[in-house]
Amino acid sequence: MSKDILITGYEPFGGDTTNPSLELAQALNGCRYKDYTFQFAKIPVNRHECISTMEKAINCFDPEIVICTGLAYGRASISIERVAINVADFPWPDSAGYLALNETIDAEGPAAYFSTLPIRNIMQSLHAEGVPAYISNSAGTYCCNLLMYGTLNYIAKHHLNIKAGMMHVPYTPDMIAGKDPFMPSMSLDTMIKAVKTAAVTAIESPEDKAIICGFAQ
Repeated sequence: MSKDILITGYEPFGGDTTNPSLELAQALNGCRYKDYTFQFAKIPVNRHECISTMEKAINCFDPEIVICTGLAYGRASISIERVAINVADFPWPDSAGYLALNETIDAEGPAAYFSTLPIRNIMQSLHAEGVPAYISNSAGTYCCNLLMYGTLNYIAKHHLNIKAGMMHVPYTPDMIAGKDPFMPSMSLDTMIKAVKTAAVTAIESPEDKAIICGFAQ
């Protein structure tokens, strides 16, 4: 019986006509690894629809692994997010023109959730594949943080056996052409490889090695 890996990507926003997070998720759709099949869901950049869209996707696919992806302005590497906080405080309006300020995502939820993906193992796997990547300790307070928090919150509240987390990707070269010449970018092929590698790592090494006093045990 096939098991599903759900990869989500965001719709284009902020005047861009493409979003590499959505493109990579679509590119992986239908790919297989052992008895796992990659599925994708398109997420709106919308305060009031983002989490509910994810919940519908989880109910549709019943995945074992969820990797949310999003575009991060100005980042040069793949960012593997460690934590999502219970705050929506948007630096700019969402695609519906809504500006969340100092909002609690879930009044009954905890202050934060940590990724349940093996983030350090993923980083090491990406480095071995020649992909620049690092562990980020802030997913921000915009829709990516909102989605990561909402996903982990839904999984926790419904006692689902799903590993989930968030990865941010840079701009692609074509997106910055004619814009800031010093803006970092990454090829879409590298991003696709990064997310597929992350999923495979989550399957093959679902738990990070314990880190005690700075030494892997």
